[in-house]
Amino acid sequence: MLIEFSVENHRAFREKQTFSMVANAATERAGPGHVGHTGFSAIPFVLREACIFGANGSGKSSLIDAMNFMSRFVRHSFRNEAGRGIEVEPFLFHSEWRDKPSEFEAVFIHEDTLYQYGFVVARERVLEEWLFARPKSTGRERQLFTRKYLSKTDTYDWSINSVHLKGERDSWKTQTRADALFLSTAVQLNAGGLKGAYEWLAKRFKMFSMSPETLHSGFTARQFKQENWKQSVIDFLNSADISLDDIEVKEQSLFEAPGFEALPDAIQDMLREKNPDATTHLVSFFRRDERRELVPLPLSEESSGTKALFELAGPILDVLENGFTVVVDEINSGLHPLAFQHLISMFCDPKINRHNAQLIFTTHDTSVTERSCIERDQIWLVEKRDDLAARLIPFSDFKTRDARPFQKGYLQGRYGAVPRISG
Repeated sequence: MLIEFSVENHRAFREKQTFSMVANAATERAGPGHVGHTGFSAIPFVLREACIFGANGSGKSSLIDAMNFMSRFVRHSFRNEAGRGIEVEPFLFHSEWRDKPSEFEAVFIHEDTLYQYGFVVARERVLEEWLFARPKSTGRERQLFTRKYLSKTDTYDWSINSVHLKGERDSWKTQTRADALFLSTAVQLNAGGLKGAYEWLAKRFKMFSMSPETLHSGFTARQFKQENWKQSVIDFLNSADISLDDIEVKEQSLFEAPGFEALPDAIQDMLREKNPDATTHLVSFFRRDERRELVPLPLSEESSGTKALFELAGPILDVLENGFTVVVDEINSGLHPLAFQHLISMFCDPKINRHNAQLIFTTHDTSVTERSCIERDQIWLVEKRDDLAARLIPFSDFKTRDARPFQKGYLQGRYGAVPRISG
């Protein structure tokens, strides 16, 4: 579970900004669907959902990109080509900040341990990196490692916990490149004591976009080989008011799929050369006619909203089943408002969300705040100031009794984070 995420000097963000999933006392009392129990006395309850509002260009996507950068860099820095540099994106609209490093930090819980992990990076190297852990069994914080670059000597100052990190510690250090993370490198070299933190950051902290390129990745169809998956998808769609009785998924060669012959010859030849064994999935929905006979309709002929829900079904079911934290940009894009609200309600239903999965999403649809599953501390605003630097503002900073008045006040500009439209 994500507890907190901080970013400094990345894209729209200049000064350090912190996004928190810690539940306040009012939300803790609201019911079991709003919060997950952590087992840690210092942070007993964590939110299962949070929504982020802001005008176009305010910095919402910069926050998600920062989260994605951290997860991706943990996952791939060991494998990246040496010397190619780190793809940092500092704040551009101030001459001093353009040359400053960027900082990322996450506090999270995984396998009964509370972790605090972060790093500071410039284009040419990692300048700092740290990992602290607090197991539930002891309740005591321990420093697993720290690493800091000393420019005067062109070396790193290391501190590695020899008690809790067993193995070839000197080898892990020497094989960690300047432009790679120690966490990523050491785990690839079998540092068992670091696998928990790596597992959550690289595999359980997921970013998802509603763009057509991401949405039509085929994940839902590929999972149909799993037992009970088809029925789970049917139940998901039926609960979102998409009426159907069966789904058929057929795998076939990409080059025999409908529409492939319509592609230009050059593209056909390129695809065949790149992956001669490429496959695709043909999906059909079945509904019953007046004689109760099943009649198929290709997914390609369904409405755009139905197609979006089918492609979204797989990732959402995967997140709920495994207790992942998922961050979705413009989650309601292409969805009917009722389908969008149903999707939100799944994460605050303790019968469905049994593993404390978390959903963090950006949206312009303020009606979601009228639902009982969204409280004050689950609403965040992103506002870009006159100096073009974005800031994160929790709605709980504003003095209102609950989240219900948010929609009207937000659209009136009472809380900022709305477009400045001149008449």
